[in-house]
Amino acid sequence: MSEADKVWELHKSIYRHLKKRAKGLEGEVSQELKDYEKNQRKYANRDFKVSKSEELFLAIRKSNVVFLGDFHSFDQNSRNLERLTRELIKQKNKFSLGVELVNENHQESIERYLNHQITELELLEDIEYHESWRFPWSYYRPFFEMARKHKLPIIALNSEGSLSQRDYRASEILSHFIIENPTERLLVLFGELHIVPNKLPKMVQDKIQDKVPEFRSTTIHQNLDEVHWKLQEHEIEKHNQIVKFSEHEYSLQTAPPWIKYESMIYWYENLSDDPEFELHDYVLNNGILNLHSNVPENFIFLCEKIQKVLDFDVSGEELEDFNLYEHQNLSLILDKVGRLPKSTLSNFLKRLVKEGRVFRIPFSNNYYCSSYSINRMSFICGIHLQDIVIRKKNINYESILMDKSLAKKFVLIVKQNTMGYLASKVINPFRKCDLYMDLKEKNNNPLLPSDQKIVISTMINIIEDDGTSELSQLMEKKSLFHAYECARKLGFYFGEIVYEDFLIKGHSEYKELFSYLTNDQCSYDSFYDLLRKLLPIDKYPLQKKRLF
Repeated sequence: MSEADKVWELHKSIYRHLKKRAKGLEGEVSQELKDYEKNQRKYANRDFKVSKSEELFLAIRKSNVVFLGDFHSFDQNSRNLERLTRELIKQKNKFSLGVELVNENHQESIERYLNHQITELELLEDIEYHESWRFPWSYYRPFFEMARKHKLPIIALNSEGSLSQRDYRASEILSHFIIENPTERLLVLFGELHIVPNKLPKMVQDKIQDKVPEFRSTTIHQNLDEVHWKLQEHEIEKHNQIVKFSEHEYSLQTAPPWIKYESMIYWYENLSDDPEFELHDYVLNNGILNLHSNVPENFIFLCEKIQKVLDFDVSGEELEDFNLYEHQNLSLILDKVGRLPKSTLSNFLKRLVKEGRVFRIPFSNNYYCSSYSINRMSFICGIHLQDIVIRKKNINYESILMDKSLAKKFVLIVKQNTMGYLASKVINPFRKCDLYMDLKEKNNNPLLPSDQKIVISTMINIIEDDGTSELSQLMEKKSLFHAYECARKLGFYFGEIVYEDFLIKGHSEYKELFSYLTNDQCSYDSFYDLLRKLLPIDKYPLQKKRLF
């Protein structure tokens, strides 16, 4: 079985596992909801073509209304609305936002917030957000803030009643606005089951017909299960982000479907019965909860899946030898970190705790995860598997962290983060990170904070190095934390390339790369060989992460 086939089988098993668990938490659902879900599957199974962002944005520019589907528990969907909003702001075309998350009875409260007459906290209280919507406010806060800053109207679209009654009422509100403002564009975030062509978009079209000349709407679905599996089955270019059903109907495929169901599990097990959570989170900027109750079992489940794909030589007994801690065990973690034999290392790890990083406590089987998500958990799985394989060779590789050489520590941290990110890509192939062109763009930003500037510029210098410099020169006058941040981001970059260009494509040098990541070599020569294998001089200058 090829590496790509192993990944395919892994993704299918994780999808089935998480979807079954998520649906099991729903309990008894109404027949109307079942009908809406069936209707969505029917439309999602239509033929489509691969598209590009330029084509999507052209359709948006030609439309009066753009419907964007929302899977309410999944923050990636609202992030895409944020990206589209920013793009429209850049175009300097007047537009408004329509949102399902606020009841139409609270329209006045929205306007008072946008006019700086009430605070964000007062807005949440006025619209009874934590009681009526209950999904994390942090998902929606950014575009409320953007609307306030850029003077964009926000229209409340929710109402009481059945699914079809709520659709009908939303269509009335939208059609009234369009008729009154025929030249203004509307960007609407609404539940994914409602924006299927024969639901809300058709209702609006029927009401607008003959009243607004050349009226057009574009519908943008997000992360449709059926589209994801068709893309994989037909081996269309991996991880396409945009597909096109018709001239004015698209889908953004920006995350694998099992990540949606993970977010649904998280919501049901942690947030749905705690309406005060988000308000508390807003006031205290705290309240990170466990992904779900059986964290160790989930960790082992992910480790086993990653182990099979990446061919780690690890036994079940070795796999289960770990301790995983999070913020609720903070005093215990700080105590363990404080017992390390070198104060500079202890202080460095305390800084990582403060920054919310995930890491392995050196010389132990203990891991710290600031908050549990499938990306973070799978990242730690990679580091755990890597550590087991290296230690089986009777190598105390982490003694490098006690060395005076910052350069060796840097290489060690790069290798750990490369393996961690590679493991997380196996579980979530849509994960993305900054590549060379993104780093250059950030480095040229005059508003970039000085500490981030140090990290980004150092990364660029290392990537552009022709092999004649010593790593110690490139890391000169850098603190251990800045070296770590640079190594972390570079490790992500390396992990992205190892997954996309070597593992999935079955590149002959993959096993050689894997062998290097599971040994204790931390010299600059070996690191530079890795750098040029992954980022050839003729390729890296053109590398840029996906828009969606």
